[in-house]
Amino acid sequence: MSFIPHPQNERAPFTVKALWILLGLIMIFFFGFLGRFGSEGEITTLSWLVSTWTPETNYEHGWLVVALTGWLLWRARPAFLAEKIKPANGGLLFVVFGVLLFLAGWRLIQSRFNVVALPVLIYGAVVYIHGWARARHLIFPLSMIAFVIPMPNFQQMTTGLQIIATKMAYHASNFLGMPTVLSGNRVFDPSGNWGNWEIDEGCSGIRSIVALTLVTYVYGMIVHKKWSERLVIFAACIPIAILANAVRVTSILIVARIDVDFAKTTWHDYSGFMSFGAALALLMLLSTVMRHGLKALRPKVTVTKVTRSGSPAPATTADP
Repeated sequence: MSFIPHPQNERAPFTVKALWILLGLIMIFFFGFLGRFGSEGEITTLSWLVSTWTPETNYEHGWLVVALTGWLLWRARPAFLAEKIKPANGGLLFVVFGVLLFLAGWRLIQSRFNVVALPVLIYGAVVYIHGWARARHLIFPLSMIAFVIPMPNFQQMTTGLQIIATKMAYHASNFLGMPTVLSGNRVFDPSGNWGNWEIDEGCSGIRSIVALTLVTYVYGMIVHKKWSERLVIFAACIPIAILANAVRVTSILIVARIDVDFAKTTWHDYSGFMSFGAALALLMLLSTVMRHGLKALRPKVTVTKVTRSGSPAPATTADP
């Protein structure tokens, strides 16, 4: 009796490997070596992208996303290889679309188009060579590209968040019995006892929103299997981040009434970590309730029965 290898475990033919090597070299050339952007057109697509990962753009997490994407691809590898290879010509549609995106970015000097074209081209090539079943496992890792492309009009969004945080802190302070005066993005004490506070870009909460959105997206896609649950936790992410930042700004004003110097330095610098942790904990709580219901919030009670001989019986756990 001769052994017949399972088709899923067969290695890809040499022609397929050669095709992947050719595609890889072409992408490296066009995205990594062919300059188009900058004042003299010397900056490549990938060079432009990496140059935007700075604190000034609030996208210094770019390299972290690259590492995270690599881990997600490795995590998807077993499921990817478990699928049967069924090449599909439909992948050429994505390849053509990716080429058109690249050409549009090249012609209009819009580097974001070129960056978006990269995952589209990769997905199309995978569909064409390996089929839809295998390609679907790469959708989530490839979608991480959205977190490394700086959003246009990001500064205007930051300004809007400054105003929101200022107004929420103003109303909360007055509600708590702290008379305050609102002027643009400034909140100050009319008596002048605890200072004049300006809500600048760093206190707008934009970094917390970006970080919390990234964590929520990865967590939601991995932990939640239903799209309805994913959409709920995604939708709750930004409001919770805004609320947490407003609570942080309000807490700074409250601490300023007690010790202005402590509020300006220590509390201002470290309260951001606490507000981010609180927002993350609230999202985890929401996730737990969606997956297990309200019963997950009930404390577990362990009951230990003692027999007449004095030895404890096996412990049992029950809901109260």
